Amino acid sequence: MVPVADPVEYDESDKLSSIAKAVRVLRALATVGDGEAGVTDLAEQAELPKSTTHRVLSALIGEGLVGRSGQRYRLGPGWFMLQSALSSSEWAQLVDQSSKPLADLFERTGATVHLGVLDGQDVLYLEKLTARGGTSVPTRVGARMPATCTALGKCLLAFADDDVVRSVVSNPLPMASQRSIGLPRLLLHQFDEIQRTGLAFDVEESQPGVLCVAAPIFQGGQAVAAISVTRVAVRGLSPTDGQDVERTARQVAGWLTGAYYAGPARVAGALGAAFRSGDLSRPSPGSISGRWQRSRAS
Repeated sequence: MVPVADPVEYDESDKLSSIAKAVRVLRALATVGDGEAGVTDLAEQAELPKSTTHRVLSALIGEGLVGRSGQRYRLGPGWFMLQSALSSSEWAQLVDQSSKPLADLFERTGATVHLGVLDGQDVLYLEKLTARGGTSVPTRVGARMPATCTALGKCLLAFADDDVVRSVVSNPLPMASQRSIGLPRLLLHQFDEIQRTGLAFDVEESQPGVLCVAAPIFQGGQAVAAISVTRVAVRGLSPTDGQDVERTARQVAGWLTGAYYAGPARVAGALGAAFRSGDLSRPSPGSISGRWQRSRAS
């Protein structure tokens, strides 16, 4: 009888590059509660096979990015060298300049406070302030969520360039919850309202039971970041939350114009214009939905 080899189970992670696998493992290590974890837990968190995770960890140890104590792994000294380089980046400077206004907003509202930027079609969370046992939201610093499902993302998209908006609404919209906006025309109408009021809302669109209001931080007429206040739906948003978050966004914009902030080319250009003009306010509203309808007809 001819021996038959056992079937090889196809592993989805085989499609990932070595860099992507390393990033997954590092991200898993960065989010463990006590700073250390075993290979089994890391493999589960990184969504990689245990054998792959072990190989990646061995390579990262060799590069100094991961340390090991017995069967437990932790971030290594090389990671902290990278972190120190990050402290001079544009996003780190934005967090630094925003820290006091965000803390004041947190103390004033008692609600969860987020600072985020638009990165592609996602919101990247740069800062989060919440009380112990506070609002349960699936966010953490460094995490992402679809921009169209969050108040932060919608207020940034509402003031984004037309080509950015076009790329978003030309594809199926992500549905983070049953109340996420799935129709492009409804999203575009919300953008029009956001341009008019300067405020964006998330009504259980990112997660059931969670409400948010957000305001963009303007520099040179462009929205470079956004701030939000988040509360549980059973309590509802406070009538003053919108006013408080908009005031904080303006305060951060004012602080940024008084500090060196070296961002990407588009953001840096916006900031340079703000330095020259002192323009911290939002641009005049224009109908995004109207422009989109005309562009589709042409």
